[in-house]
Amino acid sequence: MSEKKLEILKDLLVDEEHTLEDLRRLVSKSKPFLKIENNTGGIIISSEYPFITSEKAVIFLIGIYFSKEIGLNQDAQITSRVISESIDVKPTSLSGPLGELVRNKIVYKDGDSYSIKYYDIEKQLNILTERYLLKETTIQTTKKPRTRKRQKAKSPKTTKKVYLSSNASKEKIQREKLEGKETEKNLEEYELTVNNLYSIFNIDGSNIILLRGFKGANDRETHVKSTLLLLTANKLFFGSDELNSSLLRNYLKISGVPLKNISTTLKKYSTLIIHKRGPIGSTKTSYQITSLGFEKGIVLMKDIINTTSHFDISFKQKIRAEKAQPIQITNDKLIENIKSFSQDNDIDEEKLRSLFDFQIEGIRLLIKPKERVRKILQIKSLMLLGILLKRIYQVDNFNGKKLLKDSQIISDRLDLLDKNKFYYRYFSKKPKSAMELTYPGQNHALKMLKDYLKTEECNLKNGTD
Repeated sequence: MSEKKLEILKDLLVDEEHTLEDLRRLVSKSKPFLKIENNTGGIIISSEYPFITSEKAVIFLIGIYFSKEIGLNQDAQITSRVISESIDVKPTSLSGPLGELVRNKIVYKDGDSYSIKYYDIEKQLNILTERYLLKETTIQTTKKPRTRKRQKAKSPKTTKKVYLSSNASKEKIQREKLEGKETEKNLEEYELTVNNLYSIFNIDGSNIILLRGFKGANDRETHVKSTLLLLTANKLFFGSDELNSSLLRNYLKISGVPLKNISTTLKKYSTLIIHKRGPIGSTKTSYQITSLGFEKGIVLMKDIINTTSHFDISFKQKIRAEKAQPIQITNDKLIENIKSFSQDNDIDEEKLRSLFDFQIEGIRLLIKPKERVRKILQIKSLMLLGILLKRIYQVDNFNGKKLLKDSQIISDRLDLLDKNKFYYRYFSKKPKSAMELTYPGQNHALKMLKDYLKTEECNLKNGTD
């Protein structure tokens, strides 16, 4: 290998001294969060901070890494059960966060044993430090020189301690720089000035208040415009394209924006604004502006400043849900269809009539499936009733809520059905519109119906379609 190549690759080499320096730094960062019992090697996680489940698991595994370096816990198998007992979290509550850590390649799984990846330890400690530790900022005020005028005696140089979270400290520094040359230079790229921004926004302490330009013809337009403006301002002022949901709602509230149904509205504009969930186990969420959203936000600002109309997002009125197909059948035709359906599918007609009530105005279940989970019960019932409506009543789509109510089955929260994998596969329309079985849904519903007639039970998972 040439000397030039060796010279380049030399940067990758480390000696023991560097490794010890790294270890010393990691131990220093770990001290606020964990301790290791001298005799047993047990990991004690600090109770001073409100850690979520995934954070507790990370801290515990970091502690195990250090204890093994000391010579403790050498042969210990760190299974999910060991982690669960050590951090005092139920196994069912741990499985999700632990699986997420493995998928994100923060934690390594070897068989049933888990371990933290060495090269990710410092990153995780930095995240914990940013989130929980308070940084102390010291502001010094110097003693003013005495003047000839008689004044009250002043104390000598004093030190005032102000405790700010790391995020609040950064925000304070950013606000101090807001009117500086750097901000002006950045705004030039978008043909804006600080004075332009202050004509639309007011910075009051830690709040961004909208002054004008966000009201629309309806709440939907107001929600989108105000959110775009605030997220765009947050990026211009503070360099962040993401804002905590609670903080955003507070900004909107003090600006006079109505908050009813705002989350539902913003979901429909995900190409502009993304609603991000927090870590598993955390209730914190945030809103992030996309590159397209930021572009539209800049256009909207310029429209407000220059009294132009280049903002091209349309706000159509809500489309009404498709109505279900009405049932139109005579009693003679109904009897004929039940008979032919039973014969064609090798079904006991008497058994069919004992479990379902067939009337010319509709159908209902006489005995509902044995199922405790509300969503699964709803899907099973709708599939059984749906296939009979399709094959006997010749009705392609139906009102799911009415169908369940007629059978005295709980019809609450039908809007949650489309988040279920079985519903998504077997139905082609959302629950609040006219529902319709897909082709795989019809095939599987027929299999379920035959099982139901035999045992009064049916399973969503036993199909091969």
